[in-house]
Amino acid sequence: MLKRSLAPTVALALLMAVSLPTAAETIVFATAPTQSPEATVQQYQPIVNFLSRATGKRVEVATTRSFIEYASRMRKGEFDLIFDGPHFIGWRNQHLDHEVLAKLPGELRFVVVTRADASIDGVDDLIGRRVCGPAVPNLATLSVLEQFPNPARQPVHTPVGGFPAALACVREGRADAAVLRDQFWARQEQEGYKVVYQTAQALPDRGFSVTRRVDGATRAQLREALIAMSGDEVVAKALTAIGGASRQGFVAANDAEYAGLGRLLADVWGFQD
Repeated sequence: MLKRSLAPTVALALLMAVSLPTAAETIVFATAPTQSPEATVQQYQPIVNFLSRATGKRVEVATTRSFIEYASRMRKGEFDLIFDGPHFIGWRNQHLDHEVLAKLPGELRFVVVTRADASIDGVDDLIGRRVCGPAVPNLATLSVLEQFPNPARQPVHTPVGGFPAALACVREGRADAAVLRDQFWARQEQEGYKVVYQTAQALPDRGFSVTRRVDGATRAQLREALIAMSGDEVVAKALTAIGGASRQGFVAANDAEYAGLGRLLADVWGFQD
C-alpha cells in the first residue's frame, strides 16, 4: 500500500524535474552598472530573449547598483554570461575561468588633452597635475594611470561622469588635462588644445565572456547567436543603443585578444589578487 500511495507523488516529482528549468539550465547574464537597473533590463532584455530562444535555456538579467557590488558578485561566481570592458574580460579569463565569445567590432584608444598654452608636453609632465577622467574602473582612466606605477608620482585624478565632462574640466580651468576616447576627441573643436599622450596599445572593444561551468555545446550556441542576432529587427535596436549606429552587431572574439588586460585592475578594490 505504501508503494502504491507514493507512486503518484514520485511521478509528479519526476514530471516537475523534467518540466522546470534546473540551475544548470538557467544562464545568469550581467553587465557593468553604468546605468540604473531598470534601464539595464530594458536595454538588454531583447538580447537575453534572443539568447534564450537560441539555446533553449532560460537566460536571466541580473543587475547591480555599483561596481563594488558588481565585483563582489562576480567573484562569487553569481554571473554566467557577462558583457563589459576588455580589462574585466581579461581579469575573468585569468581568475574565473571564463571564455570569450564575441565582441563589438573595432578598437579602443585613448588620449590626454590639455590647453595649447599649458606647460605640459608629455605624460611625465602630468605628475602632480589635475587630470579629469571617468571614475575608476573606467578603462580610459586606468589605461592612463598605468603609466604612473609609482604611487608618489602620479596625476591627481578628478573623477567625472564621462568624456564631455572631462573636456569641460579643462575648458573651464578646473583641471590641467582630460582623459578622452580618441574617437570622441576627433569629433571635437580642437583649436586651443593639444594632445600630450596617446595610448600605444589598441585594445579590443567590449565583449561577452562566459563561465566554463556552462557546457561546451551551449557556449558554442551562445557564440553563434551573438554573432547572428543583428539580423533580428527587435534586437537590432538594442544593439544600436549598445554599440552605436555604426556598429550594429557583434563579431567573433577569442581569449588571446584579452590576455593580460586584467592587469589594469590590479589596484582596483574588488579585483585585487
